[in-house]
Amino acid sequence: MLYPEPPRNAITFWGHACAYIDIGGFGIVTDPVFARRYAIIRRRLIAAPPRESFDQAEVVLISHAHQDHLNPKTLARFTPGTIVLCPRPAAKYVAGLGLRVRVMRPGDEFDFPGGTIVAVAAHHPGGRHSLKARSDGRALGYIIRGPRNTIYYSGDTDYFTGIAAIGSKYRPDIALLNINAHLHSEDAVFAIAGLGMPSVVPMHLGAYDGKSTRLGPRWRAELVGALGSTIVPLEVGESISLSPSARDSAAHR
Repeated sequence: MLYPEPPRNAITFWGHACAYIDIGGFGIVTDPVFARRYAIIRRRLIAAPPRESFDQAEVVLISHAHQDHLNPKTLARFTPGTIVLCPRPAAKYVAGLGLRVRVMRPGDEFDFPGGTIVAVAAHHPGGRHSLKARSDGRALGYIIRGPRNTIYYSGDTDYFTGIAAIGSKYRPDIALLNINAHLHSEDAVFAIAGLGMPSVVPMHLGAYDGKSTRLGPRWRAELVGALGSTIVPLEVGESISLSPSARDSAAHR
């Protein structure tokens, strides 16, 4: 089964930029897009998660408004009242879906039972059709602090000085990095070093056709070759356990 119920205290990769993070039974989902296509030309290659796989999710994190990271029809499938944290340019696409929307800016915090989510800057275009990258909060990453681990979800970002600042301030021990045309190869290695060499789950592949799926496996293999066991490659449906020794945790297959 491609999408079993996400295990407790684990991160489960669901393809492209989507992961299900369970912290003590509290479910957090990053950038869910389950549509058959996005931007017309990008076709989904795998089945979408069934609703019963995510109906217990409490929070959805939206990094920016691009179509492969924000899909209103996908968000409408979440349980009414689910909390959506997003940057301001994304908020209008989430309105009217029966969800509780909170606009986040870098430094804003959201508390949940057992932890805190902090918005951090990403260097990326934030608008739905924007192409100009900025690090002004129109696109975001997130820090998720729990009792066992500190997790960094990068969203889409270029390598920029803010990544080292995130590493210095929050010291994540797990990073969910979108490895794509914006961040790969040498820049990805620099980013991982700037974050303090956490365990890294490379994302942004596996669900849709396009450059990320064509080149993502090669970029991911480059990181494994350069950094070894620091990199934790997950296929869709696989999980990594959250524990005080997450750097040494093996993937559950």
